This record gives sequence, structure tokens and C-alpha cells, in this order.
Amino acid sequence: MKLVTFAFAAALLACGSKPPPPPAAAPAEPVAEKPAEPPKTDLVAAETAAWEKAKPVFTTYCSACHTKEGKKAAKTKLDHFDMGTYPPGGHHTATIGFTIREVLGISGKKPTMPFDKPGSVKGDDLATIKAWTDAWEAAETAGAHAEAPHDEHHHH
Repeated sequence: MKLVTFAFAAALLACGSKPPPPPAAAPAEPVAEKPAEPPKTDLVAAETAAWEKAKPVFTTYCSACHTKEGKKAAKTKLDHFDMGTYPPGGHHTATIGFTIREVLGISGKKPTMPFDKPGSVKGDDLATIKAWTDAWEAAETAGAHAEAPHDEHHHH
């Protein structure tokens, strides 16, 4: 007898014996309107992870001038870009991802960095940095970055 009851219950479930939900209880609508973008915290986390991956490359090619401990560091260089912190310091902070792409030739312009060997960052190293600039741009575009202070005295 138990088997028959079980089979009957299973048949009811299979047929979807539940009444359809009333149209008023449609929680799908607000969710559908929201763009399918990752939350800002995820974008920042992805960017930070990409920075951690790119850090050895930055250390190899950039830290001599762009960290306080660097052998060739100078205040003017650190004022432009200081990679000793994250996000990087300096007055390019607000555009740092774009700036890095430009100086390393990722954007298609002739590379101007590293200062002593422009264009020497290439292959996997350049791809790793590009991956970080992409993650940075995604976070920047989504408004996940704090508003960078504007430097009034420095214009390009």
C-alpha cells in the first residue's frame, strides 16, 4: 500500500500540482531591470588580485623609480606615480590604469617607460599588467574607486 501512496504523491509532484503563483508575487521584475554587473566590491577585489599578480612585473621594471626605496627614485617621479601603496599614489592615481597602458605602449602609443628601456615590458609581463589595467578600468567605470583628489598645479 505504501508504494501506491508514494507513486501517487510522485505523480502529483511531477504534474506540478501547485497552483501557479499569483501575478502580483513576481519578484523577477526588479532583478531583471538591474544590469548584470558584478558588485563594486567584487570589481575592487578583482582589481586588487590583478595588481597582486602584476606586482612582481611592476617591481622588476618600475620600482627603481616609482617606490620610495627605489635606487633611482626622485620626488618628481613619485609625485607622478608611487607604487609603494595600493592604490598607487601620485597625481596620476585617478587615471593610473590608462596612464600605465599609455607609457608601456599597451594603448598603441610608442612606449615611454621604463625610463631607461622603453618598450622592454612585453610578452606575459605586459599581458599581466594589461590584465590589471583592464580590472582597474572595470572598477573605475563602475565608480568603485574613491574620488581622487585633484591636483590643481599639475596639468598635462
